[in-house]
Amino acid sequence: MTQLSLLEPQIEPSAKTLNALVLKIMSDGKWRLPWEVCGIILRDHKIKISDSSTTARLRDLRKAKYGGHTVEKRKVPESNAYEYRVSK
Repeated sequence: MTQLSLLEPQIEPSAKTLNALVLKIMSDGKWRLPWEVCGIILRDHKIKISDSSTTARLRDLRKAKYGGHTVEKRKVPESNAYEYRVSK
């Protein structure tokens, strides 16, 4: 008889946790595309988040509640994409 292993349900991280991860990644002041941040979080923390979730977390970082960080946004030349940088 074959034993089946059940996968543990994945716990969705809170916005507060994701904000901390995004801030940690972006605190070096480099410009990054949202998908780059998603890739780093997936690689380093095994958490899969969407580009839209990443940009929402970046918007949260502007709020006083999350540190009142300066989040800059600029359009990538010859593209519809935007990249972001966080500074204090």
